[in-house]
Amino acid sequence: MVVSPYLSIVGWARNDGYMDGYVNRISRALGFLVRQLDRHRIPSEIVIVEWNPPADRPLLSEVVVVEGPHSHVTVRFIAVEERYHRGPVGWQTRGMHGNNAVNVGFRRARGRFVTPKALDTYYSEALVRAIAGMNLDEQAVYRCDRLDVRPDEGWLEKPDELLLEELAEHVVVRNDRLTHSVDWKIRDLHTNACGDFMLMSTKFWQAIRGCARDPTVLCLDADSIALHAAAAHGAQEVCWQDGRNVFKIQHANTHLQRTTTVWKDWQLRLDHYLIGKNRRELAMNLRIWLDYPRRRVRGVEDILAPSIERNFVAKAARYARNDTSLVTNSPDWGLANEKLPEKIVLRADWDIA
Repeated sequence: MVVSPYLSIVGWARNDGYMDGYVNRISRALGFLVRQLDRHRIPSEIVIVEWNPPADRPLLSEVVVVEGPHSHVTVRFIAVEERYHRGPVGWQTRGMHGNNAVNVGFRRARGRFVTPKALDTYYSEALVRAIAGMNLDEQAVYRCDRLDVRPDEGWLEKPDELLLEELAEHVVVRNDRLTHSVDWKIRDLHTNACGDFMLMSTKFWQAIRGCARDPTVLCLDADSIALHAAAAHGAQEVCWQDGRNVFKIQHANTHLQRTTTVWKDWQLRLDHYLIGKNRRELAMNLRIWLDYPRRRVRGVEDILAPSIERNFVAKAARYARNDTSLVTNSPDWGLANEKLPEKIVLRADWDIA
């Protein structure tokens, strides 16, 4: 018998020391989320994809500690071994392929609604309460702002009832809606940090085939492309406010702190000349056609990612015309045909074995 939860939350990780105290931070956030979902009585599952786990370290499923009642929440770990990681440019340098990892989770999620989630983030009570009403629209894609925080030392040890207060008092950046250039000719969607919360029905994730395939390990723009793809397939964006937020503790690997643009002199001169002559559309089209400025990600300096215009804007512009012929993944996306080992560390009452 297959039982479906209302909500699936999909995360990706590997026990490779991504940041100091990584296992403790993941354990704290995961336990907090389990207790939060259970308190709000949401039939749910948390699907964690362990991508390319290091051979010299234990699996996260073996070392992460999840405490608290869990009658409403199942926690599943899915392991994807190294051979599936080989191939993309940079695989020897970076052990994680975010797009491929999250797609494994999306493809195996059982929930009526599904969202990606960085495993070290926290949902506000108002956000979880909105989901707990269990009246979400299957024709919508739900977004909210991510609040980046720098809490005081010792925040990790604070009890649940004080933790969210601590985070809310130390917000340093609100990742709210961005104003896109009119030259882009794309939908006005809330793409800023959408990979941390983009809640929509399983049917839309299946329709867009998850996150876009990336031939490198950099995986830039994937969440934004997915949001625009969903809109082209008919999903109506709903942006939650009024305290419905995601909190993220800032660290050195935060996206904007590790990504820089790379210009060549002739590109800068040409771009400035065209903009000065009010030829903005031509300047933007040249960025797409000639793929500049490229982008460099700290930690994988030997690879240059495509420009945002080539990788994101060109696709989003097609989706703005409702061109659903643009397919960014293969029919077997998410390793659909592979049987992957799975470990359930918590099983909800609704989850009949």
